[in-house]
Amino acid sequence: MMGALRYISSLEERDSLVQSAAEYFVNGRTNLALRQFEEGFKTLDLIDEFRNHPEIFEDVFINAVRPLEAKDLSTLFEVDFSPLGSNKRQLENKTVCFWRDWLIDVKEGDCNPLTLEMVLEFASGASSVPPLGFPHQPKIEFLHTFGQEIRIFPEANTCLIVLRLPMHNTYESFRTYMTEGILQSPTFGTM
Repeated sequence: MMGALRYISSLEERDSLVQSAAEYFVNGRTNLALRQFEEGFKTLDLIDEFRNHPEIFEDVFINAVRPLEAKDLSTLFEVDFSPLGSNKRQLENKTVCFWRDWLIDVKEGDCNPLTLEMVLEFASGASSVPPLGFPHQPKIEFLHTFGQEIRIFPEANTCLIVLRLPMHNTYESFRTYMTEGILQSPTFGTM
């Protein structure tokens, strides 16, 4: 099938056979698929852009795994604020500042063994951001106190990718309950 049927009597001939097999695979077997791929780019008038600026398309075609940064998570989520000027908005602004500071602490290892990947997994169910992004824009909502109901731990909806942040008066309290809430979440509901 490869056109490389031959009797091998030495290591040099073995290398020649391996070279023939590699050429068959690259130039023969995948050639048709590569041509179809190229035709698709021509149809969309992207082939010249792809050849002139391959670095733009690199993130789409090559899933290079890079470690999460605090700024990645900070910018990934769209914050669902209360109306500007409201009392809730002031508390939410303070909580967002706590959130950003806490992400930096997690990245620097100050909340060991918690990692940014664990935070993303808690919020979305995925330990890394997919190359083409999430199907829904990840959001941050806030857990305001209503009457006697006080919710001190973070909550998440991984289907809609909504992270609900608790409201705390101090950063230390926010940090403690965020860290413990996420670290203990894998055991939620088990005995």
